[in-house]
Amino acid sequence: MKQAMMRLALVAALAAAAPALRAGEAVEEALTVEQMQASGALVVDIRTPEEWAETGVIDGAKLVTFTDADSFLAAIGPEIADGRDLVLVCRSGRRSGIAAEALAGVIPNRVISQQGGMAGLVAGGYSPVPPG
Repeated sequence: MKQAMMRLALVAALAAAAPALRAGEAVEEALTVEQMQASGALVVDIRTPEEWAETGVIDGAKLVTFTDADSFLAAIGPEIADGRDLVLVCRSGRRSGIAAEALAGVIPNRVISQQGGMAGLVAGGYSPVPPG
């Protein structure tokens, strides 16, 4: 019950902070790291710690493994309460697309799944940094 109340409070705070946006907006885009960073979006790498260690991460990205919408929002909710976009990155774009759809129904922010994921960014010339 307490977790449900916290989730409702978080969703209400997000909705109040971004009244012009509507829940349910999930998009797939192929952004460069520079575009992500310049946009002011919160960039979250949703892969596992083993994947972060194996390939590196986007400099400045928040590292939160996506397992479900509730725990994910508990970890990042305050950082997107201002209504900014949320960019999700996984290995190939498949998991971030699934996560974007799950989140778009419960938060007012635009949720962007990085097309091609980290593999696409690296193939495009981006050099990841070590996690941590």
